[in-house]
Amino acid sequence: MARKDISDEAIVESIKSVRLSDLLERKGGLDYVLREEAGDLSGGERQRLALAIALLADRDIYLFDEATSNIDSDSERIIMERIASLKGKGKTILLISHRLSNVVYSDRIYFLKDGRITEEGTHSVLMEQEGEYASLYRTQKRLSEGPFSLAEVQA
Repeated sequence: MARKDISDEAIVESIKSVRLSDLLERKGGLDYVLREEAGDLSGGERQRLALAIALLADRDIYLFDEATSNIDSDSERIIMERIASLKGKGKTILLISHRLSNVVYSDRIYFLKDGRITEEGTHSVLMEQEGEYASLYRTQKRLSEGPFSLAEVQA
């Protein structure tokens, strides 16, 4: 799907890079035919497989739109590590995410509200500005850190 001239070895390496080797073995190798819309895979497996295919294409520009939505935290970590590994390799990466922890290491962050860019900068600059980005980032971080009460969420 990524390129017609790709070798089986390159496909296996890409699958390994998104930590799906066990899936490849369970399904019997590269000849396995996925069900329609990869219905026989979990959400995280589908996302990681899509990433492996995208990486095989070896493009100059990548657009990841909510690449980690509706998946488990392990798959999210794997996906974000692989996306981060593209940095410094001459690739342009556009990452759209509601989960601000995913954009912390971006060179440039554009914060949108009501379809307009309301803040822009690096994570540290945006945190120093104490605007809506900083407020939302802190709220998301607090919610992801564990047990909380409804009163804390509403505060």
